[in-house]
Amino acid sequence: MRYKALVTTVITLFMVFLITTGSIQAYVTEVSEPGKANKILSEFSTPIIQPSESGRLSFNISNQYDGDFLDVRFTTEIYGYATLDFEKNISEVDNPPVFRSTGTTSTTFELGVLPSGGTFPLDHVLLTEKDTEKGVYFVRFEIQFTYEPTGNHSVMRSRGYFTDEEWSFATRRPGEAEKGTYYSGSINITHLEVNGILPDTSFTVKTPIPRWPQYLLGGLAAFFGIFAVMLYMQEEYNSFPWLEKILNQWSGKFKQFRRRLEHRLRQR
Repeated sequence: MRYKALVTTVITLFMVFLITTGSIQAYVTEVSEPGKANKILSEFSTPIIQPSESGRLSFNISNQYDGDFLDVRFTTEIYGYATLDFEKNISEVDNPPVFRSTGTTSTTFELGVLPSGGTFPLDHVLLTEKDTEKGVYFVRFEIQFTYEPTGNHSVMRSRGYFTDEEWSFATRRPGEAEKGTYYSGSINITHLEVNGILPDTSFTVKTPIPRWPQYLLGGLAAFFGIFAVMLYMQEEYNSFPWLEKILNQWSGKFKQFRRRLEHRLRQR
């Protein structure tokens, strides 16, 4: 009987261990759940900056998980530049935009604890110079934290942290992979060595188009529209006799100018 009781106890403890391990594994898997990882960053506000001026890049960092994020470390980095003709790494750009907090193209912020369901708004001021190259600048993100329910350290990065080759390998469709199993629409985060994928963003540096031509064209269109209506009212109802008088005067001056011009051309 004692032997049977001992065996039963061992089996029970073993089952408890498996259940507990399974629960932990479920938590770990939950951290990598795409539907929640994609929502960590939201409410982006990206600027259009005129050279020599500043702009604000702002967004929210949210915890959509059941447990708290501990020791949160968040990095924002400008990593690329592009125009309609070409693109290049930020290291190849002369006088690129920088973060006011660091004076460089990268800044890291220590959040401490981000509780479950909590949201933290983050606001970065970007500075430019007169000779900052005009174009689109790409921004990537990295977040590191300890997930409180499991104590596991997690790292999530956006697309800008990976080379084209790494990303292509991690997003291959079924039948294209040389190793491992891939599923349509998924990303092999194990290959990328992260726990989740964050979104990238971008901002623009450019000289704004002058508004005065637009205002001028609008004013001229309104003037000639009103003028056409007044001419119609004068012809049909004689509503603006003074307008007809002015038109006759200018018509006479124009005829005189044309006669003088014709006379001078004949003399030549």
